[in-house]
Amino acid sequence: MTDDLRNPNFLYDADDEKVWREELDAFLPERLFDCHGHVYLKEHRPPTTARPGGPVVVEAYPHEVFAAVEARLFPGREVQALVFGSVNAAVDLDSTNAYAREAAQTHGWQALMVPSLTDDTETLLEKITEGGFLGFKPYWTFAAAHHGIAQNDVTLEMMVTDAMREAADRAGLIITTHIPRAGRLADPVNIEGLRKLCTDAPNAKIVLAHFGRCYFPEAVGDGLSLADVDNLYPELSFVQDWEVVEQVLRTFDRGKILFGLDLPVAQEKGKMLGINAQRHFFTKRPHKWAAHVDPDSYDVHCTLFAYEIVRAIKKASEKAGLSRAEIEDVFWNNADRLVRSVKQKG
Repeated sequence: MTDDLRNPNFLYDADDEKVWREELDAFLPERLFDCHGHVYLKEHRPPTTARPGGPVVVEAYPHEVFAAVEARLFPGREVQALVFGSVNAAVDLDSTNAYAREAAQTHGWQALMVPSLTDDTETLLEKITEGGFLGFKPYWTFAAAHHGIAQNDVTLEMMVTDAMREAADRAGLIITTHIPRAGRLADPVNIEGLRKLCTDAPNAKIVLAHFGRCYFPEAVGDGLSLADVDNLYPELSFVQDWEVVEQVLRTFDRGKILFGLDLPVAQEKGKMLGINAQRHFFTKRPHKWAAHVDPDSYDVHCTLFAYEIVRAIKKASEKAGLSRAEIEDVFWNNADRLVRSVKQKG
């Protein structure tokens, strides 16, 4: 992949091959459903100083590149994906959503729509039907820009409008939601907001992206209390801490837990660490958002974020005593059932 001019930053080397061969190949089932991935083109977002909402590794991520990376990461596996567009506040929503739809149609994937905060219920449902989307991917950046506030002041009620809730409830759609605020899932405002969202839209499927951004144990707080919510689906994209994953596997219904990567950022080489209840990125390449060691002073050997995500699930599965069938549920069956249920509802 290093010679692909559309994705010059993807480096797959002997370190990654060793992890795949010795640790992951025998563990992973034959089918994988990646429930969290972004595809977008540079022209979908005009030049802007608006914060994109997370670490950026590439300015564009064409769906052909996404497919090629998945194939390289998981050789010999059937890989399905649930994709959506850019969540930068300055993005052209019509363009990025159309591209996500194109990606799904081209590769046989599924897609979510990044919704407008100003659309009413009927407009949202029309766009869902026309685009063949399975639901919505709201994001805090749009609420922050719309209300002129910081991320830590955004609530789920601001991100997921009444119109989105009503549309998702009426059509039985997915809402994949990213938790705002510095406290992550441990913030009582977020826990209350999630319960209210699930109650407001009982027929919707609420997918909790990155398990509420719980990238380290301290971020979980009282989040495990949400295990009694019937229409909440914990999703593990970008979670690289096996202790967090173990808590999810031991507490939540194992028939609802979903696998995901969060490409393109998951193609970066390094690892995310929790230190003193704070998220830290360690990467092989230098980034403004990451810690990095000068390669002339220290020879860094690390694998991809994507493989660290799978490593965490593997170790947590061993600790929690998951059966082979339960592992297959997490990596494929749960997402497949979820998608089928939405399509049958529609």
